[in-house]
Amino acid sequence: MQRNVLWRPPKSGVIKLNFDASFASNTNFSISAVLANDLEGQIMGACTYPLLDVADAFVAEAKACERALYFALAMGFRKVILEGDSLTVIKKLNSNIVDRSVLSPISQHIRFLAGFFKEVTYLFVPREANKATQELAMDG
Repeated sequence: MQRNVLWRPPKSGVIKLNFDASFASNTNFSISAVLANDLEGQIMGACTYPLLDVADAFVAEAKACERALYFALAMGFRKVILEGDSLTVIKKLNSNIVDRSVLSPISQHIRFLAGFFKEVTYLFVPREANKATQELAMDG
């Protein structure tokens, strides 16, 4: 059975930020990518960030989410949806349980950054729905 995975627009006044990361375990190098779209699907901005000394792919994904918030702040967006294809990262950000994993300092900082926004929502999307951002991260 084939699923049709489509990008869904945010509601009016909200910017959707898709984030992803590539990770090379042999060099501990990662590239975070962020792609911002409005209600009509127009690209409001895109960026890539190289990161050194990244522990693993989970940390790379969490850092990509963090970078998405920095990008949104710099662009002046105040109501955002962050979409990523790392279920682990999204679950941690949506959980009220104290995180004791290696991601804890990053998720705490993401929550701190979220305080500068009027509205922040974290959503999981399948990899197929995050293809454009994945390509940015791979080509970064």
